[in-house]
Amino acid sequence: MRKTLTILAIFVSTSCFAAQSPLFDQAGAKYKAGDFKGALEAYQNLLQTGRTTGAVYYNMGNAALKAGEKGHALVYYERALKAAPRDADLRWNIGVLKDALRDKVEDRSHFAIVAFREFVDRWTVAELAYSFTGFLALAALLSMMGFFFVRLPVRVFWLPLAMVPFVLGSLLALKAWDTKDPRAVVLDKETSAFYGPSEGETKAFVLHEGAEGRVLDESGDWMYLSLQNKNAGWVRKNSCEII
Repeated sequence: MRKTLTILAIFVSTSCFAAQSPLFDQAGAKYKAGDFKGALEAYQNLLQTGRTTGAVYYNMGNAALKAGEKGHALVYYERALKAAPRDADLRWNIGVLKDALRDKVEDRSHFAIVAFREFVDRWTVAELAYSFTGFLALAALLSMMGFFFVRLPVRVFWLPLAMVPFVLGSLLALKAWDTKDPRAVVLDKETSAFYGPSEGETKAFVLHEGAEGRVLDESGDWMYLSLQNKNAGWVRKNSCEII
């Protein structure tokens, strides 16, 4: 392994936009001085100015991890991943962090589904939408050129032309479907999941800091959390944070 958990939280400041803010420099100074909670507060203030870059969230994850807040660290790393879904180092950091969590929830889906889901996760909705619309515009242009200037056989021209937008459109639809239910991370050291939105209901199981699931429903102060291992239960909203 090229890294260990002890050196996972390496300080990074790779955003020109964020670096222009004194708050970014202040947060970096606090981090280097070992004041990790102070660095988190400075980054929170930076976010309130609208500077929500992937680098800021990455640094927040590092600071939260150093402060011993694994749940918050995972939330910030996952938010950074939304901005940079193909960042290999960030994905590796998340994997190392999840391996150190108490709850290791494994995906019980078929390996092919898991692999395809990971492939889709490497693209943002915006990237797929731009690719889809851009190719449609290109296809329209090529169609006009083919109609007016070059007479190509229908099979040679239209079949490959039709396959690309079909694939891109399918990926876009799957990405939108996969992201329709927000994900949440448990922040409490330990919290209970119940079969109903009340502590008077039967306890289903116990979750620990860093456990992650999809929010399928909400009721008052409760959210219905579905885990990758197909377990599901109601947990208090104040024990989790939406990614």
